[in-house]
Amino acid sequence: MFFNFRYPIVLFLLSFVGIMLGLVFKILHWPGASLTIGSMIMVQAISILWLIIILIKGKN
Repeated sequence: MFFNFRYPIVLFLLSFVGIMLGLVFKILHWPGASLTIGSMIMVQAISILWLIIILIKGKN
């Protein structure tokens, strides 16, 4: 069952890296920082919902 958790967790971690990149853009006042941070927060929310669905469905 661990393999079902792999994809949402990897997606969550990659979006966390994306948020850190967006924060660096924000500190350096580069364009696109808010868009990067906002989109990565949405990706994190989707990955959390995906993980919750996997937990609720359980093992078939």
